[in-house]
Amino acid sequence: MEIGDWKSMSGMAGTYRKARELGLETNLAELETFGFTVIPPEKTGVPRDFTRRLLDRVLEIAEDEDALAVDLNKHSDTKPADDRQFFHLLRRDPLFIEAMMNPVSRTMGAYMMGQSYLLSGLVAFLKPGPARATPMHTDSIGVPTPLPFYSAVCNISWVLTDYTVEDGTFGMVPGSHRWCRHPVLTEQPGFVGGMLEVGMLVPVCAEPGSLVVFTGNTWHCTYPKATEAVRSHVVVAYCRNFVFPAESYDDLPDEVIAEYGPEFARLIGRQAWQGYHFEGPKLERIQAVRPAYQSHHG
Repeated sequence: MEIGDWKSMSGMAGTYRKARELGLETNLAELETFGFTVIPPEKTGVPRDFTRRLLDRVLEIAEDEDALAVDLNKHSDTKPADDRQFFHLLRRDPLFIEAMMNPVSRTMGAYMMGQSYLLSGLVAFLKPGPARATPMHTDSIGVPTPLPFYSAVCNISWVLTDYTVEDGTFGMVPGSHRWCRHPVLTEQPGFVGGMLEVGMLVPVCAEPGSLVVFTGNTWHCTYPKATEAVRSHVVVAYCRNFVFPAESYDDLPDEVIAEYGPEFARLIGRQAWQGYHFEGPKLERIQAVRPAYQSHHG
């Protein structure tokens, strides 16, 4: 059907038209039904070597950066994820800005988080060899149960290597985004010592260049990695306008902001109403998020 500029949708009609233009309607249906979807490389619109260049840059960062410079890596024996993580990537290479500003990534982010969505963080994950599994969790860190049905955060992961069960891919529980709660200890999969019913967890297999997309309410884990091959992905995490983003981008140079334009500036919080001092918030910034009062699409 023809989709108009329907006021009741708080801008979502335009996002849906963009999704239709990009061939993402099936992915939106999967996201709504199952809580996750896989967008194949041919839909992302990036050059064929984009994923390889992203992986090369992650590997260069891994070689140059002291692992102990990242606090989480100091707790490798106790942290949930058995891998190296790299943060604040927007400062490291324009490739990561391109990953964030990709039209498919932004369309999925706007669909899940509403039109006033923000970038929460951009982080790379790297497992260079065998690794233990990551336990079942949601990405709604710090959000008490019951989780809001519309989800406050989302995960859009650029897959940089083959993701198979042997290579420690994601495991998802289809439909868990509708349960609006975090998993409890007994709902962990058997390979991390839990009692999750067999058949509840499904592997999400994807080729390099794919986007694995899921909501912040979706239960997910990773399978234990049995291979020596490198496993890596880059997460573009978006959040709703009222969520305090995971990363701060106040150190990005003005010339970078100018190069990528006003939407980039908005996404990294340069137009957020929060963060004021004695002068108080700017009225026009508060008004910019008013559509979210009417609908979670705003």
